[in-house]
Amino acid sequence: MTVQDLVVVYATFPDKDLAREVGRAAVEARLAACVNILPMAFSIYAWEGEVHDADETVAIFKTRTVQVDALMAEIIRLHPYDVPGMVALPVVAAPENYADWIRFETGAPFPPPPPVEEPPED
Repeated sequence: MTVQDLVVVYATFPDKDLAREVGRAAVEARLAACVNILPMAFSIYAWEGEVHDADETVAIFKTRTVQVDALMAEIIRLHPYDVPGMVALPVVAAPENYADWIRFETGAPFPPPPPVEEPPED
């Protein structure tokens, strides 16, 4: 289950609609294979010397390492925050067929199926 080439990008948005819009744009551009949108997150953060809190929406983008820079640039381009909250996290393990699906949906060629083993002849 080697997955060193896969990452998830965790990003926060001011609302579900914007997260959905950015997520759809990322999947359509093949920058991510899938985006999970988790509404109703509550964030507490420091900004310009003060502590703030806000309702936000979390989006988790599943992608390959080679797509991270382009994906983050697209998120920044579409995001209203001056400093969008976003980090890329390595994937430690995943089922091989799921990892292959992420790779394929983000532009990598799909691997050939494993060879069919012939039954031994008697």
